[in-house]
Amino acid sequence: LPFSDLQVWYKVHLQQKSYHNSSSLEPVFTINACPPDHTWEYGYHDVAILQVDACYEWPASGLTGHTVVDVHLIMCPISPRELQLVWDDYLLVYVWQFNIVPQQQADVDLATGLHVLKWATHALGEHLGDIFPLDQIKSYTHLVPHFGEAADYRFTSTNSLHFAQSFWLNSYFDKEFYYALSL
Repeated sequence: LPFSDLQVWYKVHLQQKSYHNSSSLEPVFTINACPPDHTWEYGYHDVAILQVDACYEWPASGLTGHTVVDVHLIMCPISPRELQLVWDDYLLVYVWQFNIVPQQQADVDLATGLHVLKWATHALGEHLGDIFPLDQIKSYTHLVPHFGEAADYRFTSTNSLHFAQSFWLNSYFDKEFYYALSL
Protein backbone atom coordinates (compact mmCIF):
# COMPACT_ATOMS: atom_id res chain seq x y z
CA LEU A 1 0.00 0.00 0.00
CA PRO A 2 1.25 3.52 -0.75
CA PHE A 3 0.76 4.71 2.86
CA SER A 4 1.99 3.62 6.26
CA ASP A 5 -0.09 5.75 8.64
CA LEU A 6 -3.81 6.10 9.42
CA GLN A 7 -5.79 8.64 11.35
CA VAL A 8 -8.36 6.66 13.37
CA TRP A 9 -11.64 7.87 14.88
CA TYR A 10 -13.59 5.94 17.52
CA LYS A 11 -16.91 7.59 16.68
CA VAL A 12 -18.49 9.86 14.16
CA HIS A 13 -21.72 11.90 14.23
CA LEU A 14 -23.98 11.73 11.16
CA GLN A 15 -27.43 12.89 10.08
CA GLN A 16 -29.92 11.39 7.67
CA LYS A 17 -32.76 12.81 5.62
CA SER A 18 -36.34 12.56 6.84
CA TYR A 19 -38.47 9.90 5.14
CA HIS A 20 -41.41 12.26 4.56
CA ASN A 21 -39.44 15.42 3.76
CA SER A 22 -36.09 14.84 2.04
CA SER A 23 -35.07 18.49 2.55
CA SER A 24 -35.35 18.04 6.33
CA LEU A 25 -32.59 16.44 8.41
CA GLU A 26 -33.20 14.10 11.33
CA PRO A 27 -31.35 14.50 14.66
CA VAL A 28 -27.66 13.58 14.79
CA PHE A 29 -26.78 9.94 15.47
CA THR A 30 -23.46 8.44 16.51
CA ILE A 31 -21.63 5.52 14.93
CA ASN A 32 -19.08 3.96 17.31
CA ALA A 33 -16.08 1.87 16.26
CA CYS A 34 -14.02 1.40 19.42
CA PRO A 35 -11.25 -1.20 19.74
CA PRO A 36 -11.31 -3.88 22.46
CA ASP A 37 -10.64 -2.72 26.03
CA HIS A 38 -11.13 -3.97 29.59
CA THR A 39 -14.93 -3.48 29.38
CA TRP A 40 -15.56 -4.41 25.74
CA GLU A 41 -13.49 -7.55 25.07
CA TYR A 42 -14.44 -7.57 21.36
CA GLY A 43 -14.70 -3.81 20.91
CA TYR A 44 -17.73 -1.52 20.80
CA HIS A 45 -19.16 -1.30 17.26
CA ASP A 46 -22.39 0.05 15.89
CA VAL A 47 -24.42 -1.41 13.08
CA ALA A 48 -25.43 0.78 10.14
CA ILE A 49 -27.16 0.86 6.77
CA LEU A 50 -24.60 1.34 3.99
CA GLN A 51 -25.39 2.38 0.41
CA VAL A 52 -23.88 -0.04 -2.13
CA ASP A 53 -25.70 1.17 -5.26
CA ALA A 54 -25.76 4.90 -6.06
CA CYS A 55 -29.01 4.47 -8.04
CA TYR A 56 -30.93 4.00 -4.78
CA GLU A 57 -31.30 6.73 -2.14
CA TRP A 58 -31.95 6.17 1.54
CA PRO A 59 -34.55 6.31 3.00
CA ALA A 60 -36.87 6.41 -0.04
CA SER A 61 -35.62 3.09 -1.48
CA GLY A 62 -35.56 1.15 1.79
CA LEU A 63 -32.98 -1.64 1.77
CA THR A 64 -32.86 -1.81 -2.03
CA GLY A 65 -29.32 -0.79 -3.01
CA HIS A 66 -28.19 -0.92 0.62
CA THR A 67 -26.72 -3.46 3.02
CA VAL A 68 -26.40 -3.85 6.78
CA VAL A 69 -22.86 -3.59 8.19
CA ASP A 70 -21.00 -3.68 11.51
CA VAL A 71 -18.59 -0.71 11.56
CA HIS A 72 -15.19 -1.82 12.92
CA LEU A 73 -12.89 1.06 11.97
CA ILE A 74 -13.28 4.71 10.95
CA MET A 75 -10.08 5.92 9.30
CA CYS A 76 -8.29 8.25 6.93
CA PRO A 77 -5.06 7.04 5.26
CA ILE A 78 -2.26 9.60 5.47
CA SER A 79 -0.34 10.01 2.23
CA PRO A 80 3.43 10.36 2.31
CA ARG A 81 4.52 14.00 1.91
CA GLU A 82 5.73 13.53 -1.66
CA LEU A 83 2.49 11.89 -2.90
CA GLN A 84 -1.02 13.19 -3.42
CA LEU A 85 -3.32 10.15 -3.39
CA VAL A 86 -6.96 9.91 -4.45
CA TRP A 87 -8.21 9.20 -0.93
CA ASP A 88 -6.53 12.20 0.70
CA ASP A 89 -9.07 13.82 3.03
CA TYR A 90 -11.54 10.95 2.60
CA LEU A 91 -12.88 9.23 5.67
CA LEU A 92 -13.23 5.49 5.16
CA VAL A 93 -14.87 2.71 7.16
CA TYR A 94 -13.88 -0.93 7.50
CA VAL A 95 -17.03 -3.00 7.97
CA TRP A 96 -18.18 -6.57 8.38
CA GLN A 97 -21.24 -7.34 6.28
CA PHE A 98 -24.50 -9.12 6.97
CA ASN A 99 -26.65 -11.13 4.57
CA ILE A 100 -30.43 -10.82 4.60
CA VAL A 101 -31.88 -14.33 4.93
CA PRO A 102 -34.93 -14.88 2.69
CA GLN A 103 -37.96 -16.18 4.59
CA GLN A 104 -40.74 -18.45 3.36
CA GLN A 105 -42.84 -16.48 0.85
CA ALA A 106 -41.66 -13.11 2.26
CA ASP A 107 -38.70 -10.82 2.78
CA VAL A 108 -39.37 -10.71 6.52
CA ASP A 109 -40.07 -13.19 9.31
CA LEU A 110 -43.86 -13.62 9.29
CA ALA A 111 -44.18 -13.75 13.10
CA THR A 112 -42.13 -10.62 13.85
CA GLY A 113 -42.31 -8.65 10.61
CA LEU A 114 -38.53 -8.20 10.82
CA HIS A 115 -35.72 -9.01 8.38
CA VAL A 116 -33.49 -11.90 9.49
CA LEU A 117 -29.73 -11.34 9.13
CA LYS A 118 -26.69 -13.61 9.33
CA TRP A 119 -23.02 -12.71 9.16
CA ALA A 120 -21.62 -12.74 5.61
CA THR A 121 -18.60 -15.05 5.65
CA HIS A 122 -15.87 -16.40 3.40
CA ALA A 123 -15.78 -20.13 2.61
CA LEU A 124 -13.59 -20.81 5.66
CA GLY A 125 -15.95 -18.96 8.01
CA GLU A 126 -14.12 -15.64 8.45
CA HIS A 127 -16.31 -12.52 8.43
CA LEU A 128 -16.62 -10.79 5.06
CA GLY A 129 -15.14 -7.32 5.47
CA ASP A 130 -14.63 -4.42 3.11
CA ILE A 131 -13.67 -0.74 3.03
CA PHE A 132 -16.13 1.96 1.93
CA PRO A 133 -16.25 5.77 2.00
CA LEU A 134 -17.85 7.01 5.24
CA ASP A 135 -20.45 9.01 3.30
CA GLN A 136 -22.03 5.73 2.14
CA ILE A 137 -23.29 5.14 5.70
CA LYS A 138 -26.88 6.32 5.56
CA SER A 139 -28.42 5.34 8.89
CA TYR A 140 -27.75 3.89 12.30
CA THR A 141 -29.67 0.68 12.91
CA HIS A 142 -30.50 -1.70 15.71
CA LEU A 143 -30.11 -5.48 15.73
CA VAL A 144 -31.70 -7.97 18.12
CA PRO A 145 -29.91 -11.32 18.54
CA HIS A 146 -32.03 -14.25 17.35
CA PHE A 147 -31.66 -16.78 20.15
CA GLY A 148 -33.52 -19.76 18.71
CA GLU A 149 -34.47 -22.45 21.25
CA ALA A 150 -32.06 -21.13 23.90
CA ALA A 151 -29.68 -18.21 24.32
CA ASP A 152 -25.94 -18.87 24.15
CA TYR A 153 -24.65 -19.04 27.74
CA ARG A 154 -21.73 -16.76 26.78
CA PHE A 155 -24.00 -13.78 25.92
CA THR A 156 -23.54 -10.59 27.91
CA SER A 157 -24.52 -7.00 27.15
CA THR A 158 -21.01 -6.42 25.74
CA ASN A 159 -20.54 -9.49 23.51
CA SER A 160 -23.87 -10.59 22.01
CA LEU A 161 -22.98 -9.09 18.61
CA HIS A 162 -19.78 -11.15 18.65
CA PHE A 163 -21.26 -14.52 19.60
CA ALA A 164 -24.68 -14.41 17.90
CA GLN A 165 -24.90 -15.82 14.38
CA SER A 166 -28.42 -14.67 13.50
CA PHE A 167 -30.18 -11.35 14.15
CA TRP A 168 -33.42 -9.49 13.56
CA LEU A 169 -33.15 -6.06 11.95
CA ASN A 170 -35.28 -4.04 14.38
CA SER A 171 -37.43 -1.76 12.25
CA TYR A 172 -39.50 -0.72 15.29
CA PHE A 173 -36.81 1.23 17.18
CA ASP A 174 -37.38 4.48 15.26
CA LYS A 175 -40.36 5.89 13.35
CA GLU A 176 -38.28 7.09 10.37
CA PHE A 177 -36.48 3.73 10.15
CA TYR A 178 -39.82 1.90 10.28
CA TYR A 179 -41.13 3.93 7.35
CA ALA A 180 -37.99 3.24 5.29
CA LEU A 181 -38.22 -0.53 5.82
CA SER A 182 -41.96 -0.79 5.31
CA LEU A 183 -41.71 -0.20 1.53
